[in-house]
Amino acid sequence: MLEINFLVFNFFAFFCGIAGAFVGALAGLVLPLNDEKIKDSLIGFTSGLMLGLICFGLIPEAVSISNLVVCILVLISSYFMIGILEKKLTMRYLFSQNRYLKSGILILVALSLHNFPEGLAIGSSFAVEKSFGILVGIMIIIHDIPEGFALSLPFKIAKQSKKKILRYAILSGVPTGIGCLVGSVISYINKYVVAGCLACAAGAMLYVVMNELIPEYSRKENFKIATVSNMIGIIVALLLLEWLEL
Repeated sequence: MLEINFLVFNFFAFFCGIAGAFVGALAGLVLPLNDEKIKDSLIGFTSGLMLGLICFGLIPEAVSISNLVVCILVLISSYFMIGILEKKLTMRYLFSQNRYLKSGILILVALSLHNFPEGLAIGSSFAVEKSFGILVGIMIIIHDIPEGFALSLPFKIAKQSKKKILRYAILSGVPTGIGCLVGSVISYINKYVVAGCLACAAGAMLYVVMNELIPEYSRKENFKIATVSNMIGIIVALLLLEWLEL
């Protein structure tokens, strides 16, 4: 019976990781991008959403379970590691002529790093109480919807197929299931591992926002509209994080 519960709950964790990102990506695919103002506004909103998640979610949570110095060091290391990864991707796949495709892949990497500790949260919650683990899983589904949206937008602008974009969304959710498996197998999770994953995700996402998304709209005539959208994205991220907090 215990083995059945273990398998069912890990399947549930994989579903949680994939469902939210999938729904968010689907929403991103439905929105029209024919107008430059709409496109720049969505890029601004996406960058704001990610900044809000970094500043009000990932970093405070990492600091609360570890310490400030460690989190800063991991964040900086992650930031520069993503920069190195970007250069390698540019050289290998010639993404220099398609910055949106490059941005999408970097966001995919960042979200995958971010989703692993989410899985740890589900797994460790399940180890304490099944109902608590289910509640955390449902919260993560809702939480991952804007992330799926943020992931789909650059791929859509880069004219990737809808099937491929949805596959990327599913792929970004897989680390949640893996994290849950780890969290279920080892009943106690080392807090520094979780904090390190959160800070690493924050650094990766920060690089994407500062080097890919913001520069994209800052040099255009729709800069003011995109800036307002950026602020709205930050506020929405703050409200979502406050609403989803247990």
